[in-house]
Amino acid sequence: MLLLFFGLVIPLMVVEISMTVFEPYLFNDLFGYDPDIGYRVRPNTAGSNQFGFLDKDYPLQREPGTFRILVLGDSFGWAGGKDGNYTALLEGKLNAPNKTPVEVINTSCPMTHTGEQLIMLKKFGLQFQPDLVVLGFFTGNDFIDADPNRKRIVVNGTYIDIDKRHEHTLFGYPIVRRPRLYLFLRQKLFVFREQLRNRSADQKAEPPGSFSVDTFLSIEKERMEFCNLKTRGKYAPNIEFIFQSLREMRDLLKAKGIPLFVAIFPDQFQVEDQLSDAVFNKFNLDRNDYDLFWMQKLLKPFLESEKIPYVDMLERFREAGKQESLYLSRDTHWNSAGNHLAATILEEQLAHVMQDRSNTGATTIP
Repeated sequence: MLLLFFGLVIPLMVVEISMTVFEPYLFNDLFGYDPDIGYRVRPNTAGSNQFGFLDKDYPLQREPGTFRILVLGDSFGWAGGKDGNYTALLEGKLNAPNKTPVEVINTSCPMTHTGEQLIMLKKFGLQFQPDLVVLGFFTGNDFIDADPNRKRIVVNGTYIDIDKRHEHTLFGYPIVRRPRLYLFLRQKLFVFREQLRNRSADQKAEPPGSFSVDTFLSIEKERMEFCNLKTRGKYAPNIEFIFQSLREMRDLLKAKGIPLFVAIFPDQFQVEDQLSDAVFNKFNLDRNDYDLFWMQKLLKPFLESEKIPYVDMLERFREAGKQESLYLSRDTHWNSAGNHLAATILEEQLAHVMQDRSNTGATTIP
């Protein structure tokens, strides 16, 4: 027992303490711990700016005569890279010759939902003094992830969901219930297995993708469960949390004279019928149990009742998706064509705002 204690238990305790105390020095990958949001992209990492956003550094003080748009969102603001994501493309489209200069500031953070983006707005976004805030809402998982008690943190490069009601820290570091070494190795093992599965898929002449076929279809199945008519009540707290966050965001901005505009992004299974067919067939699901557009049917009436303007991109994406692929292979994020289409849709909607400002000097939403 003594040999076991000194030979195994003590070393594991040393590793655990070291992974806690020296985390800022041992783990410098994309995400780091944030006490308010749970995690965020590390500043000046993988193209991020001083705040951890995939954009250039803008001065906090807005230049006179410039119209400034702040975009809140998730990983859709990262897919495509700094110059190819929809926010960068939108800025290029809105900056037409002989018109008011427009800045589109991308404050998107991967894996976040509206409630967490509200915290991001309070902590960072309002410092930029925007004229307009655009919220990108992804129907795929924004409702599902919005558990009112969930807080996703990143420690040692590992994503962990904890209950925010029982969150504890020690010397500014979060205390997690399971060993950090175990969590770290488990995540690395998942990544390694996915790489092996993808290699196997490539050998079968399937197109390369971010996930293996099985993992990708499982991800879409989990998202489609929100549309299951038999389990709607399961997500009632999530739905109310999203609505509450939208109201608070709208009221916070309204008090400062800043309009809020919501862009509703469809999931790939809503755009490509062949994908939803593949999920139904693989998991032997009854189509009659599902309403695949339930997210839009929830969100749009709420936004209308709260007088929050929005654009639903679903029909435009479904129509364009018949001609070309708009999503990366087995990824659920937009490819170049998808990013361009989203930027075009937003340009058409927000051009009215630019025109109103030019004519009246006021910021209004049609």
